[in-house]
Amino acid sequence: MKTKKLRSRIVVPFDIVIVTFSLLVAVLGYYVIKKDIIKRAQTKVNNDLNSAREIYTQELDNVKDVVRFTADRFFINDAISTQDKDTLDKELDRIRTSESIDVLTLTDASGKVLSRSRNSSVTGDNQASDTLISKVLSSREVFARTVIVPRQELIKEGEDLAEQANISFIPTPKAKRKTEIHETSGMMLKAAAPVFGYDGKLSGILYGGNLLNRNYKIVDKVKEIVYKGETYKGKDIGTVTIFQDDLRISTNVKAKDNTRAVGTRVSEEVYEQVLVKGLPWVARAFVVNDWYKTAYEPIRDIDDKIVGILYVGILERPFTNMARNILILFLVIVCLATALAASLEIVLTRTISRPVERMLKATRKLFDGSLGYEVDKETGTMEFDELADSFNKMSAQLQDREESLKKINEQLATLNKTYLDLVGFVSHELKGIVATTLLNAAAVRDGLFGQINEKQKQSLQSVTKNLHYLRETVRKFLDLSRIEKGELEVNKKQVSLREDVFEPCMEIFNAEITDKKMTVTNNIAAEIKVNGDLDLLHIVANNLLGNAVKYGLEKGKIIISSEDLADKVQIEVYNDSRPIREEEKEKLFKKFSRLEDSKDKKIKGTGLGLFLTKEIITQHGGDIWVRPEENGNSFIFQLEKYTDSE
Repeated sequence: MKTKKLRSRIVVPFDIVIVTFSLLVAVLGYYVIKKDIIKRAQTKVNNDLNSAREIYTQELDNVKDVVRFTADRFFINDAISTQDKDTLDKELDRIRTSESIDVLTLTDASGKVLSRSRNSSVTGDNQASDTLISKVLSSREVFARTVIVPRQELIKEGEDLAEQANISFIPTPKAKRKTEIHETSGMMLKAAAPVFGYDGKLSGILYGGNLLNRNYKIVDKVKEIVYKGETYKGKDIGTVTIFQDDLRISTNVKAKDNTRAVGTRVSEEVYEQVLVKGLPWVARAFVVNDWYKTAYEPIRDIDDKIVGILYVGILERPFTNMARNILILFLVIVCLATALAASLEIVLTRTISRPVERMLKATRKLFDGSLGYEVDKETGTMEFDELADSFNKMSAQLQDREESLKKINEQLATLNKTYLDLVGFVSHELKGIVATTLLNAAAVRDGLFGQINEKQKQSLQSVTKNLHYLRETVRKFLDLSRIEKGELEVNKKQVSLREDVFEPCMEIFNAEITDKKMTVTNNIAAEIKVNGDLDLLHIVANNLLGNAVKYGLEKGKIIISSEDLADKVQIEVYNDSRPIREEEKEKLFKKFSRLEDSKDKKIKGTGLGLFLTKEIITQHGGDIWVRPEENGNSFIFQLEKYTDSE
């Protein structure tokens, strides 16, 4: 696991939390602001469409009321004089003018025009015929509805009306492609009412209407009531339009030249939704040259056929800009909050990390030996203050303990020197005494001072054997004294391991080897030479071969072999014996340590031989280890090989 500084451990997760939270809040804020404002705008448009429909219906009802009330005033008999017709024309024209409608016409019961409110130059066909009039003739009830009036019928009512309805198409982005280039028919709010005589019989039909083409009364009234003339950067916020099919015939949507966009057309997607499918469109739409939040619904005639569209829309830019500005403000607040959190994070991190860094510095001082070093206890945090106080107490205790240990070590060093001097002195004194005693005992045993009996000889044999053991023990303690006192000097020179080291050693143990009927094979290559101290290597060989003889089996074999390893020489001393167990290996080369096997305990030993061997090999820059075999053990060591360049 990769290690990091405490500050990184605190800062990185904290930053991740801050950034993640800020992003989530920003995204949520954007979603809420954007959706809420735009949704409110769209909801307002829906309500505005209801208002526009209501005003549109009121205008239609107004025409209906004018026609119905006027029809109730007339009585028509079967014969009408010319004078009566002129009077009637004037009366109809007066009513039309006073009620602000475009058409007011009277027919007889068959639909033949008797009087018009407008003077017309059309002669010949003077029959009024459309679905609305047919409905009145058949049902004798008042009807009012939006109707499409062909150009020929408009001309009959007045050439100015036909000219007012004539609108050329203006190319409009996103509109459906058409082959027509202008519209000649007109859309009219039309009402028709039956006229009854005194006898209650149907005497005629009175119909009237307002042409919507280039008539801005309804759209401007909706704009004034609903949007109150509000503008945004010089552009009307709210717009209203009446479409004849997909053509704008009455609108307050402005074109690029700031004129009413009469002659422009609805977008193709709205066309398909409203005029083809007959469904309302309540969504964002491109209107002439800008995007609006819009609502469209179809306008139907008396036969429920879609003849046009009623539209209201709110300019989208004020709401998107408002959402953008609020979002920017929101993001600024989020950024400020993030910066504040980051500042608090820095303060918090420093509050935590600085005392920890001081503690780390203090522990390093202790590690470097500056016992008694103290840290500042006034951190401002109770836990850190307690930690600092505990550290200072520990540091003081360590300093006291160190001083106490120094005194104890000095005493121990003095005692150890006395001990080593005593061991060296006693061993040195015993060395001479033991050697002399051993020589005399051997001389008596061998009959040099006269014949002795067999029992005396056996007794002396036991004495000499114990003296040999005592001599080896004294020698090992002398070597231990030299090592412990640091007086073991390694004087390296060219040494032949076979001729100079192991062959003399084999002669020393020849008697023991013969007694145990063992076979010793020296396979060390004669040409192998090492850089070593001859006397110390004799100790190594004596210890290894002595252990092989001492712990080897009766009639067993001992094999000494070598291996050339380029710049090193590897020596292996094998003997048949009980294989050493894995858990026993670590005891082999320790001072005064012996294996606990019951058979091995019967064999005398100090537990110093392998310890001294390892120390000597180590002083030579080598290494030694044991390798258990199937029927015995191999002690293996490596030494630096002698080269001619040395």
